[in-house]
This record gives sequence, structure tokens and C-alpha cells, in this order.
Amino acid sequence: MDYDIHGLVGVRLLGPSRANIAAVSAQIGPPCSAPLRHPDIVVRYVDCISAVPLRYVDLGKTASSDAGFIVFPDQEAKGKVSIPFDHIGTKCEILCERRVGWIPLLISIINLTALKKHRCVPIHASAFVYKGTGVVVTGWIKSGKSEALLAFSQHGATYVGGEWVLLDPDGETMYGLPGTFRMWDWQRRNLPHCRHIGGNGHMFRLIRFLDAAQRAIPEAWFRFGALKLLREGMPALRRQLNFRVEPKAIFGDRCESLTGHPDKIFIGIVHSDERVLIEPAEPATVADQLACAMDFELTSLMSHYSAFKFAFPGIQNDFLENVHNLLRVALRDALAAKEIYMLYHPYPVSFHELYQAMQAFLGTSPAIADHNRVSARA
Repeated sequence: MDYDIHGLVGVRLLGPSRANIAAVSAQIGPPCSAPLRHPDIVVRYVDCISAVPLRYVDLGKTASSDAGFIVFPDQEAKGKVSIPFDHIGTKCEILCERRVGWIPLLISIINLTALKKHRCVPIHASAFVYKGTGVVVTGWIKSGKSEALLAFSQHGATYVGGEWVLLDPDGETMYGLPGTFRMWDWQRRNLPHCRHIGGNGHMFRLIRFLDAAQRAIPEAWFRFGALKLLREGMPALRRQLNFRVEPKAIFGDRCESLTGHPDKIFIGIVHSDERVLIEPAEPATVADQLACAMDFELTSLMSHYSAFKFAFPGIQNDFLENVHNLLRVALRDALAAKEIYMLYHPYPVSFHELYQAMQAFLGTSPAIADHNRVSARA
């Protein structure tokens, strides 16, 4: 079972179950119809990884063994994955137990393989084409990536990417990573065309009820045990108010190509003002900002890599050792000639106000518009 990420990175599953295929397809989109000649990443499924004795690095999370470096996706009872961190960026074979669902770090490994192999730079972003203009929205957490994507989905935009976008070395093409993207309950409830999407309705209503109830309770009452526990647990409960959504459920047939020409790039930042404000930004400054953002996005992979080096002294991956500099240089090259804006907005933001503010900056030349119309049909 093979997956072709825009001809840039190929992934092959060997011996997967139907549940394994469904899990990987949710991560990186459906498998391709024809087999790949030379996959970059191979995931070999087995019933059980023989890894005795285990020598734990981070108890219950990572370990070394004769089977290599072991990662436990969600405690030991949920299965084991062996990832060769010294091979990330080149030919990489992951050993995975069939009881594992989503493969940990798979998207990061794909992104870094595209960087190493093609100098395509990954950014945590949404991307779409609106009336011929290619748009990328990126930033730190709560930067408005999904909000902008959903706002423009109401106005005929073509979907390119929901969470991860690859830019080619000269910044002329953007590639959306296939697969589902995260949507929040408050977003769904504020978009009429999205209210039918997603499940967990009863659980979400219960969490919203508990949240409203604890907000209405006088402060002095939280000294009592049960109410104190409720207040302490609410942040974790609120984080459950999201679900994964297939792009087709929102965009219909406006999500076939997942490519386009990135004409305008917006760097979203939450501010204390109630208005949505947009102002020009310098490409070199933004490239350095996004390199820091990518450092943050790679925190999990790099912490596992540090554990790998602890477990196997003397073995390292020269590519990972230098990945920050490689990302910064690749970002500067890809963004050098781009039209970039800072996008300041409140959170949560009005979808209507976000759309109105952004669309005023999306005028485009006929040549670029034609390019993106062709891309959307490809």
C-alpha cells in the first residue's frame, strides 16, 4: 500500500491491517492507485516487536532494545514503534505493531524528508486559492490558520492545505499535505455550512454545560473538593472540543489538486484589540520567525532524537543536527520575493470580519490568477 505526497515523498506500508490503512490515510490522505518505484519511507507492520529486554530512556515513552529505538505512542499497552532516527531524511524504515493507530512523528518525518530531498520547506499553515490568488496563512498557535481557511470556504475558495504546506525552493508552488485537519467545536457552531460535520455532539454539549456552570459559580465555592476538581479539570476538557474533518466535507470538489501558486502570505498573531489589522512584513524577518515556529513544531521529534542519542551514544543524524539552519535558509529563499503581511486579530475571531479584512488584500494579476485556476483543475 503506497502513498505519494505530490511526487516529493513516497510512503509504503508493508503488511498493514485495514485499521492501519485507515489511520495512515487520515494522517496523509488516501493511498495512490499505482505502486511507487522507490518509496522514501517504509512502514513495516508486525503483530509484536520483539524488544526484550527494554532499557527505558523516558519510562513508558521511549526505550532502547535489540530492535532499535522504541517509541510508545500512548503508553506501552497501546503498542510499540521502532524509528531509526539516524535515517530520517534518507531511506527510513519504521517498524510498527499493528495495534498502533496513528504513527507517531510520521508527518514530521515526511516534512523533513521533503526538505532534505528537494529543499521543499514545510510550514504549519493553511492554504487556499481564492479567485485565482494563492493564499498561505501561518504563524504560532492560535494564529488564525484554520479560521482563515474556514472563512474563505464560505466564499468559493479552493482548498490546498489544512495543517501542513510545503513550499518549493523558489516559492513558486505550494503543496498541501493530504489528510484530515483539526476543526474546533466553536468554529463548527459559528459556520452554518459546517454544523453537520463531525461527531461527539453529546460529549461536546456536556463539556460546554460544565464550562458554563463553573463560570457561573461564585469564586468562594471553589474551595470545596468537587468544584475545585472541576475548575482544575476544565482546561483539559476544553481541549477535547475538536475533531478531525475531511476537506471534502467542507469544500466538496474544490479540494482535488492540493497545489497552487502562493501569491500572498499572512502571518497570524492574536492581539488584544478587537479589530482585524493587516500590515506589510519583511520577508527576511518573517523567514526567521517561521524558522523559530518550525523549531517549536519539531519539539516532539527533536526530543525523541535526543533520547535516541542518549540510548545509542556515538550515533547521530547530521541532517537533524543542522536542521534549524537548513530551515532558516530554505525559508529565506522561498519567501524572498513574496508579498507577506502580518495579520493581527482577536481570538476567537469573527469569520466575517476576518474574511472582509483579508479579501481586501487579495487583488492579483491575471497571469497568476490563470496559473492558479489551472492548478485547481490539475
